[in-house]
Amino acid sequence: MDVSMSSRADGGMVVERDVFRFLDLPRELRDQIYDYTFLIPDHRGERALRIERRHLKYFSPTPSTLLLLLHHEPLLLTRQICSEALEVLLKHHTVFLSCGPYVLKTLLSRIQEEESGRGKQWLKWMKNIELEWVTFPNLRIYPPNREDGADEWWWEVEQGEDIEGDEVDNLRGAQYSGHYDEHDYEGGHYDDNLYEPEDSSLYPSFEPDSNYSQSHELELEPELETQSDSAMFELEPGHDTYLTEDMATKLELLVSMEVAPLFAYLCTPLFALSSITLPLYFISKQTYLHRNTTRPGFALPLKIRYWVQVVVHALLMLSPSNSGPKLDQVRIKYMPWDIWASMDPSDDLASLAQRGVWFEEEEADDDDDDDITPTSEGEGEAFKAVWHELARRDEGFRNGNGTGTRDGTGRTGNGNGWLEADVTFVKWEGDLDRWRVGDELEVVFKRRKHVAGSSTCIRQALDQSSRTL
Repeated sequence: MDVSMSSRADGGMVVERDVFRFLDLPRELRDQIYDYTFLIPDHRGERALRIERRHLKYFSPTPSTLLLLLHHEPLLLTRQICSEALEVLLKHHTVFLSCGPYVLKTLLSRIQEEESGRGKQWLKWMKNIELEWVTFPNLRIYPPNREDGADEWWWEVEQGEDIEGDEVDNLRGAQYSGHYDEHDYEGGHYDDNLYEPEDSSLYPSFEPDSNYSQSHELELEPELETQSDSAMFELEPGHDTYLTEDMATKLELLVSMEVAPLFAYLCTPLFALSSITLPLYFISKQTYLHRNTTRPGFALPLKIRYWVQVVVHALLMLSPSNSGPKLDQVRIKYMPWDIWASMDPSDDLASLAQRGVWFEEEEADDDDDDDITPTSEGEGEAFKAVWHELARRDEGFRNGNGTGTRDGTGRTGNGNGWLEADVTFVKWEGDLDRWRVGDELEVVFKRRKHVAGSSTCIRQALDQSSRTL
């Protein structure tokens, strides 16, 4: 930048700067700068990067609003910069989407319906996505039941009529400053899963399903917590904390009404996704022993079982039966569920990186399997649940190589049926800025190249699975 001084008519001095404008750079150089910007680590944490239901209420898809919603605020400079940066993000980087499946599907649908037609191009550009859901709902109150649009909250009278405004002010307190307002996007009192009748379009249509048998309510699962933050501190056995609701059935409802429609939508020709990154978790040995004893059949916490279902739906997009757009890979971040899992994990991660994650039945006393280390109790429960559910939903996987493959060393190989996996051990380096501690596994699933395709469309499989839930 050149700086020069010049005289004004009144005798004063003016500083003149010869500024080189960013938009005067060639597009190739600008794209490199955008690319570098997106590679800068974001240490704000998963909760700060969430997309909430209320964000969609007034959302209109433009490059600037998309960058804002995806928390790339530094690039909100000009319309041209936003447009160019969004293209680089969607084409060459992983788009982090922390929200529920219905919110995500609604967001993508609104992008598709963008008036100028650019929205469909943006969806086609999007290659890699990573899913998270830090505002996972409390399934005790799922689905929301608000007859006649009346919320049953503590400030409402028995008949469902709101308390008068002055009484509400008294309940809120003299220091109330408007942080309950729906436009306060950073308020500490906002609940992303609080049903508001006027926002019914932001929720699924909770119509009774004939396939959703009410008899399931008799199959009770005792569930203590649904949030990972609360699951860090398990209560000792003997505490009277068991619920009488069937949480497993409500999870099935959530999957059928929100997860299955999302992945059926992602299987349409509107998208050309290459990879989906998902979290999956292992628990501590103590947590496994406690839950397996007190909750037979439900050793995994509810939210982990939710992610098991999401992983299964993503893997089905790799299936040869998928006649629509196929993924290239599904990436799993296999992480500790809480601080206790990082200190005393139920899984030997270093061993899993060598043996694989298939967890087939391995008999140590088998003459041909002397070199195989038997799976310890509680190890790989999340992956075992994935394979069980995937075999139930996909005939090709169920009838494939059910015993896994063996390499020359006698260890379990890296393939099963039409899937193959590359497992990498990720050592924690003490970086506290990542908001998570402990070693992890990165598991990359791909479709076996020699597996022939099938005429069955994955969307039909997803629809069928939705109807059976």
